[in-house]
Amino acid sequence: MQKLIGFNIKRNKKLLVSDIIKFYEVRGYELIDADARGMIFKRGNLWGNMTSLNPTTWRTKVDIEIIKKERLDYNIYANYKFTTSGFFRSRVEDRYYDEELNAFSKAIENFETDPESTELLVDKTNKSNFHLITKSLLFGIPSSILIILLSNSLLNNRLPISIASFITVFSILAFYFLFIRIRKKS
Repeated sequence: MQKLIGFNIKRNKKLLVSDIIKFYEVRGYELIDADARGMIFKRGNLWGNMTSLNPTTWRTKVDIEIIKKERLDYNIYANYKFTTSGFFRSRVEDRYYDEELNAFSKAIENFETDPESTELLVDKTNKSNFHLITKSLLFGIPSSILIILLSNSLLNNRLPISIASFITVFSILAFYFLFIRIRKKS
């Protein structure tokens, strides 16, 4: 998923660059590239996406572009590339990503940082993802067992294990998708 934020700021470029670097380093990002036009920050990795419900461990890449308009007048663009926890994003995950962008804007434009609200949102996202996965497993596994038993009775116990595994995974993902759709509508 990709999100872009842009704004204008009137400030000394050295201080601006320093504040941007501090903001991202405090939030756990690592500066991986920098030049006269901007910077690239990275946090997390693909393994974090597969093993953690915490969005701060998921792979995130931020491309910052600083464009000079006039003396002490710059346009700043931050292009976030988030790798989500699964195939589908929940409303809580969307809120987390929006808050991540807003925190950058507030910190650079208004010198405001509120790490406490971000931490609360991270906790809420963790709990939301855990509940989605738990509900998907609780409904998906019994449904798949029922489908497998019915298929085996029709095929005289000849359903291959690979197909049974596929039915189980498909059932769990179908319920995960269904629960995300229900949450987005409510």
